[in-house]
Amino acid sequence: MNQGFSDPDEYLPELDNGPDDIWDDWRSMMANDSGAEQPPAWDALAARLTPTQREAATHPGSTLVLAGAGTGKTSTLTASVVHKIEIEKIPAARILVSTFTNKAAAEMTERIRAALGENAAPNWLGTFHGLGARQLRAAPEIAGLRKEFDILDAGDAHLLIKRIMKALNLANDPETAGGRDPVKTIANKISSFKDQLITPETASSRIEAMIKAAEREGSPIESMTFRNAAKIYALYQQRLREANAADFGDLLLWPTLALMNDSQYRRQWAERFDAVLADEYQDVNYAQYSWLKAMASHCQRLFAVGDDDQSIYGWRGANVELIRRFTRDYPDAGEFRLEENFRSTGHILAAANAVIAGDKKRLGKTLFTNQGDGQPITIATYRDAEAEALGLAAAISKRHGEGMPWDHMAVLYRTNVLSRAFEEALMRAKIPYELVGDVGFYARQEIKIALAYLRLATHPDDRQSDEAFRRVINEPRRGFGPQTLAIVEEEAAFRNVSLLCALETAKLPPKARGEGLKMADQVRRIGADPSHSLADQISLLLDACGYRQLLRASKAEDAAGRLENLEELVSLASSFHSARELLDHAALATNRASEGATPAVRLMTMHRAKGLEFDQVFLPAFENGIIPSTYGDADEERRLAYVALTRGKRQVTISSAQFRRGPSEPSIFIAEIPDHAKERAKRASDRQGRPHLSPQRAQALRDLRARMRSF
Repeated sequence: MNQGFSDPDEYLPELDNGPDDIWDDWRSMMANDSGAEQPPAWDALAARLTPTQREAATHPGSTLVLAGAGTGKTSTLTASVVHKIEIEKIPAARILVSTFTNKAAAEMTERIRAALGENAAPNWLGTFHGLGARQLRAAPEIAGLRKEFDILDAGDAHLLIKRIMKALNLANDPETAGGRDPVKTIANKISSFKDQLITPETASSRIEAMIKAAEREGSPIESMTFRNAAKIYALYQQRLREANAADFGDLLLWPTLALMNDSQYRRQWAERFDAVLADEYQDVNYAQYSWLKAMASHCQRLFAVGDDDQSIYGWRGANVELIRRFTRDYPDAGEFRLEENFRSTGHILAAANAVIAGDKKRLGKTLFTNQGDGQPITIATYRDAEAEALGLAAAISKRHGEGMPWDHMAVLYRTNVLSRAFEEALMRAKIPYELVGDVGFYARQEIKIALAYLRLATHPDDRQSDEAFRRVINEPRRGFGPQTLAIVEEEAAFRNVSLLCALETAKLPPKARGEGLKMADQVRRIGADPSHSLADQISLLLDACGYRQLLRASKAEDAAGRLENLEELVSLASSFHSARELLDHAALATNRASEGATPAVRLMTMHRAKGLEFDQVFLPAFENGIIPSTYGDADEERRLAYVALTRGKRQVTISSAQFRRGPSEPSIFIAEIPDHAKERAKRASDRQGRPHLSPQRAQALRDLRARMRSF
């Protein structure tokens, strides 16, 4: 589902390559003796497929391949393309292949070329929205557009929505957003309308029917938000057409509606193709499903590869029921289950099979391997989150000492907010790490602002603090726009003083002068009081200067997470002796996390890890309320745990803490893992690797944590 983002690759899963050795062996064979007579591409490739893969790839009609994690789904799909071209003699130009990311499309194209030759891959192989854009370019009138129309990126689309909301006096309406960013809320609703093939003309009636149904069932629904979204949607689409522009959702909306409603248009497109293939079918939304069905309406031959057990994107529109109804849509379809896993050991698969078995609606399959049981999954319990992070760092160091490369290990967590403790522990242990798909803790905006206030309070009269002044002077807003700030800069240069000092004598507008001097007084007062601990200093600065209140009043969706990050910083500050020590530590951490030039342990969310694999996987914070999440769909949370477990090739370590911002208990998923497939970690001291704290500092830390939990 498009959430208003211009680059779908950033939010969709990586390609699950399956057993790459099939393709490595093929390339090696072709390179060994280019002058020798070679067997047909299909024969050479088929010899390296399992019997089930071969049967699925050669099935003559519609085909559903239920490909479990690590079972070679992409190998099967690309083998099917090779068979269709070489054996069935279907011209490559008459084959349509759709996937979700440009990376996946490029990988499939490369594999087909490796087997058949440089120019052999279908030219209609690409992402759903990329292929839809080609259709729309060919006939822009179906969307009310003209030739050479523009495609708006997410930023431009949001600006247009913001202007419309401002004109309707809805830009700051709390009823519109329910406490969230109102523009993003409406943009997401419009995106969802398009993914459900709801047009501006039908949006109001569909929404009213939905509201009445919810009221009959007693279900909560944001009635005003939906009604406002429908009103804005109509104006938004009108403005797009006037500007001869389309957004990301339009690229599939209008071609799909034309295919469904115009028989001549449908024949024009569907008759171009003798075979239609779809990757990651478990992730399709209603628009993508309808588009595929229409494009295959002539050949009646859809080859779909997917795994309902790995459907983890329902929160952005993917509908797992669409893969589960495949054989109803295509009653004569062949259904094949790929269950031989080429990636993981037996104990890992036993754990994954047991957890996913709790999803009673699944189509069902049982993964197995010929690689042996391997090591049982390690289950570790720690006193608190800090002890868990230290224990994880110690385990990673131990694995590396046993010969495992850093980049063969990964730490996978449910949400990004959990990353800070692990970053901190790895950095202190001098373990190279790479944060995937997220900004490092010390590089986050709110942390930089908090540290800038600390730097300013520590050195208010030194010019080395001028960058910190520039960062915080308008956080929150104090009337210091570019012109006002320029006056301060000029005064500081004339007097050769810091920018904070220059506030006292610069000729500023009354509001800016009053707010600026107030901030300067608070920064100096807190920084000069020796009775404050470092943690207290930061906390007082955030409150006195109004930054924490700014976030509390914010309607942005990430405001709560940013407040949590500030809480983490204040807690972390208790383990440092001085502001200089913390500031140096933060600077080094920021540089270290962004190096990327040497092998490093990967840190990422479970969603980000889909399609990847590692010899050793650590799954921390496996606690009820986190995984499964309190807010997530229960079955999808179970599928997410299954995906996380099956990222591991050789070893998986699951850990939980007894206390994490409050008492916590191990995830229900841990108890479901068979006893023979897991073992309890030997209890090491929770204080292993912990820096020594004096009794006074330890008590101060406990008091601070108690205060922070009360916020």
